[in-house]
Amino acid sequence: MQVYDAGGYMKLAHTLYHSNEVPLLLRFDSALRGYLFPLLYVPVVAASTDSAFITEEAIIKVLGALLAGFLFGVAIPALWQLATGRRVMPLPKLVFVLAGFLLWRDYFNYTLTDFPAVACLVSGLYLLLLPRTPAWAFLAGVLVAASINFRPVYLVVLPFVALLGTITAVRQTNIWPVAVMQFGLAFGLGFALPCAPQWYINHHKFQKDTPLVIGIDLDDPVMVKNGDLYLQKINDGFSVQKYETSIAVDYTNAAVQYLDPAGLHLLRQDPNQKIDSYGEYVKFMLAHPLDAVALYFRHAFNGIDVLYPTPYLYRVYTSTTVLACINYTLLFGAILFILLQLRQLTLLHCVIIAAVLAPAGVSIPMPVECRYLLTMHLLLLTLACFGWHSVWPKLQGRLPSLAVAYLLFVGICFTLSASTQAALAEAPKLLHP
Repeated sequence: MQVYDAGGYMKLAHTLYHSNEVPLLLRFDSALRGYLFPLLYVPVVAASTDSAFITEEAIIKVLGALLAGFLFGVAIPALWQLATGRRVMPLPKLVFVLAGFLLWRDYFNYTLTDFPAVACLVSGLYLLLLPRTPAWAFLAGVLVAASINFRPVYLVVLPFVALLGTITAVRQTNIWPVAVMQFGLAFGLGFALPCAPQWYINHHKFQKDTPLVIGIDLDDPVMVKNGDLYLQKINDGFSVQKYETSIAVDYTNAAVQYLDPAGLHLLRQDPNQKIDSYGEYVKFMLAHPLDAVALYFRHAFNGIDVLYPTPYLYRVYTSTTVLACINYTLLFGAILFILLQLRQLTLLHCVIIAAVLAPAGVSIPMPVECRYLLTMHLLLLTLACFGWHSVWPKLQGRLPSLAVAYLLFVGICFTLSASTQAALAEAPKLLHP
């Protein structure tokens, strides 16, 4: 069943399908979520409603499988090949697909926007690296705007995407001012296409003149009073270092919160014990730099510490050791690649990496769910699976020290994870209950 956020998107899709209003989008009544993702699922509602042979859940699973196949089997390998000039061999690709299946498989059974947003971003970056044509830039603009409508936090990728397109345009012609103008115009028109309906909805339904998702549930008095969802989440991030959602029978609360006593104590150093503006937040964190770094490190680690392959936990108190060990092994491989290949990074690589990491970076101050740091985790998986063969020759003479480093790394990861799981709100969770 589609529950919580997933259920919210499907409810909006049903609302649009059963709408008698013209134009259809005036029926869209959520200021918290973008219109595009529910709109794409209207045909799913229509097909399941009008057919006695196929269910809505079956269609969602098929679409999820297609999305997973496209992202892990096509889009990410294609972007890697185009950005690095290195062909992805069948075995590394198979390992990458298997790693994605083991760690993230159940996310594709739910109508959540995280993986569709990543797929749009990766596809947009790929198109921006192709030989310069207005059509590719236009389509890249559409895809980037779609990712932002799916996940408003992706707005932070816009400067890096624009820079990437500009660099590509400059490199492909001597008449670079014209090329940059052509790119900007084509990309801007493509970007405006998905944004125009969102502006129309915001203007007519909520009296807000913005092409972006408002991001506030206007029916929630607390959210309306706070006025800024991200600022509210930043405040929550001091007391909760990790967050997951439960549909389990072994946990009484849907909110699975891993508390952070050190972060809560840090917030209490503020006179109001509450951050009221971004300026105040920056000033406060700069006044406590070591504690800020420690808080961000806890959140970042917890965001890539994938313990369950599902956004909605079937059992909270269950062993996650095997999955964690697989994850830590892949993270170790990614770190080795970074340490050995860092000097080979080009400006283009840095811009692509910045675009990929930006959504995860701005999510770190919040109570992190693993899906919030999805782009960071997928980048590390990519480095581990596709980059391993290029660094292996440098490591063959260092196998004993490599084994010691691996065991030490995995031990540290399990220790950090155990520390977080011991802070589970209702009762501590053991690594192997």
